[in-house]
Amino acid sequence: MNVGEKIRALRQSKMMTQAELAGTKITRNMLSCIENGAAQPSLSTVVYLAERLGVPVGFLLAEKKEEPFYRKMNRLENIKQAFREQDWEGCKSMCLSVSGEPDDELCMLLARSNLGIAEETFWKGKLHTACRYFDEAIAYDQKTFYSQPLIKATALVYFRFMRRISPTLFSENSGDEGRAEMVLRTPFSAYTDALEALDGGDVSLVEAFEKEFPQASFFAIHLRAKKELAKGNSKAAKEWLQGLLDAPDRLLNEVELYEVLCDLEVACRETEDYKGAYRYANERVELHEQLLKDG
Repeated sequence: MNVGEKIRALRQSKMMTQAELAGTKITRNMLSCIENGAAQPSLSTVVYLAERLGVPVGFLLAEKKEEPFYRKMNRLENIKQAFREQDWEGCKSMCLSVSGEPDDELCMLLARSNLGIAEETFWKGKLHTACRYFDEAIAYDQKTFYSQPLIKATALVYFRFMRRISPTLFSENSGDEGRAEMVLRTPFSAYTDALEALDGGDVSLVEAFEKEFPQASFFAIHLRAKKELAKGNSKAAKEWLQGLLDAPDRLLNEVELYEVLCDLEVACRETEDYKGAYRYANERVELHEQLLKDG
């Protein structure tokens, strides 16, 4: 794009008329000639128009290969603001609008934004979509000089958890999903570790979770119920799980609800509440289909 074409494109993107952009320094006719390539603006005119358009002068004068840099500089403050506010969708959209081939800094921002979107999508129960965003986060992180081990480690924890729900929920970018460069100690990672240990009858990680994260979260209460199941105290487990399901001040999201329904089905069956087991089994199957349907 030449100078005039850039001026016209920016003016139109900002919903400005030629008269509004021309202001008092140049005429509308002169601006029209500049935009159509019939006249070349002086340097002072370029400076004036750049100020009114809110872009660096260098962007209007840049060669084509330099344009992505100036677009980035023009949007960087808004990108950083979205990042600070954890507006991951907005941050990602602005990063992608800068260039078709993002640089190291933009790849780092895109990796973190995709991770944030993936986590939000996961807890909304759209698991196949979450897998795609986690994989995008890993892919961008692998491209950048500013690689953050936390991104892959976080994604791998979610993939480990999702494989418990369905083998169709897997990563295409992480290589060996069982390995990460760092070990996370977050409530969700500790919760996932404890769930995997409970599968083998080991309750020690549940007790470790209760010491490290004593707050009365869903994770803590659910692990307490699963520990009772593992110890054969199905009646106590059923009470904990029913409490999670019925508490008026605790609205479970779809992922949490699925975990509770799975264990309630088992607890009801082991306490010979076959009607309850049948009910929760049906609800579990229906929710399982819903969690996977966006694939």
